[in-house]
Amino acid sequence: MKTINPETAVIVFDLDDTLYSEYEYKLSGIRAVVNTVAALYPDWDSDDLWRSIDPDGKDWLDRLCRHCGFNESEKQVLLWQYRLHRPTLTPYASPDFLSELTTPFAARALITDGRSLTQRLKLEALGLYSLFDDILVSEACASEKPDGKRFHYLQDKYAAKADCFIYIGDNISKDFIAPNALGWITIGLRPSGRNIHCHLPENFSTEYHPAFWIDSLQDLASLIDSNI
Repeated sequence: MKTINPETAVIVFDLDDTLYSEYEYKLSGIRAVVNTVAALYPDWDSDDLWRSIDPDGKDWLDRLCRHCGFNESEKQVLLWQYRLHRPTLTPYASPDFLSELTTPFAARALITDGRSLTQRLKLEALGLYSLFDDILVSEACASEKPDGKRFHYLQDKYAAKADCFIYIGDNISKDFIAPNALGWITIGLRPSGRNIHCHLPENFSTEYHPAFWIDSLQDLASLIDSNI
């Protein structure tokens, strides 16, 4: 059993499907692309464009471009608009709750895979940009999970002030194996049913599993206060 003292602990979060629904981001991005096309091309209206695609499918942009007769170059422009749009997102837990939960910790960090601008736009939309002392995005750090580079970086950076590191993620295929190897406390958020990347835990060996599973971020408060 271990008692967590936040003053000598660092708390680290994943972003996608941990702090918000990545599916919601996908719908927000599709909506931004559809509305732009409808606004700039009088032959198309947004309702017609929505009917031409399957928002749940991976080929929604291909379908949209075929429907409108867009070429590959035009498709790439729309793809970048998707990646760089300012999304409308709902956090799984309010910024006030997360701030109150994490303020006592020695440091607060984010380790997320994705494009730097895209991930930072998500944080801005969620109202969580100022929550973190360190924002480590894979594109900027040239490292994607399960590689342990960013976990080692945080452990080295805060070695003098922290004897405990906690990581909260969701993706069992890549989120927990590196922090587990470093002896961190790992916490998994169970899938909501709309996760973009959903894997069965039984398909992975124990080193991929978090030490604890929670059903919501609100469960973190009682878990951190307990002896774990």
